[in-house]
Amino acid sequence: MMPDLVIVVEGLTKKYNSREPVLDDVAFSIERGESVAIHGKSGCGKTTLLNILGGLDRPDAGEVIVDGTSLGGLPENTLARFRLEKIGFVFQDFNLLGDLTVRENLELPLTLSGRRDDGKVDEILDKFDIHNIAAEKATMISGGEAQRTAIARAMMNEPKILLADEPTGNLDDENAANVSSMFEMTRRDFGTTIVLATHDADLAKNASKKILLRDGKAVVQ
Repeated sequence: MMPDLVIVVEGLTKKYNSREPVLDDVAFSIERGESVAIHGKSGCGKTTLLNILGGLDRPDAGEVIVDGTSLGGLPENTLARFRLEKIGFVFQDFNLLGDLTVRENLELPLTLSGRRDDGKVDEILDKFDIHNIAAEKATMISGGEAQRTAIARAMMNEPKILLADEPTGNLDDENAANVSSMFEMTRRDFGTTIVLATHDADLAKNASKKILLRDGKAVVQ
């Protein structure tokens, strides 16, 4: 049986100014439901690769196909809608809106996509064990709570793919382990494909596939 590929990358190249390419003819594929860790030295292109996979940046050459759609040919407004519906993002610094409560942060993706709540917010609050802080402003919660909230917000539209850039980088060991379990629960219960850029060896070891970036190339491990 042919594999169900949710991400296909072919000949991906990206350079900045006249420097050597940070990504040079990169190619790999990711199956639906996999957990993938992208790792390598600082400056190797992990964030650049995630941004291209998520349609936040465009490559200089090559093709990225996400859930059967080639991102290269999409105009910006179509690409923005595609991101909203298909891709969730989690960042090292959480990127929550500090003047909103936890609940209001979770409501935002629904509002942007024109969807009604219909109990979805309460379901996700319970799923990610943050119901007890739902009324708290995002600036008043701990780092671990903020990252769980960020993952929960990313899952509000039940995206096919969750992209996370150093999601445990600002957390202590206990909270990092908690967040790691949240990603595994998300993959297991929602069937979401998880792609993590990380220096965290404990987070990476749980991945079903690892992609090492080195000298602009990608080595699938």
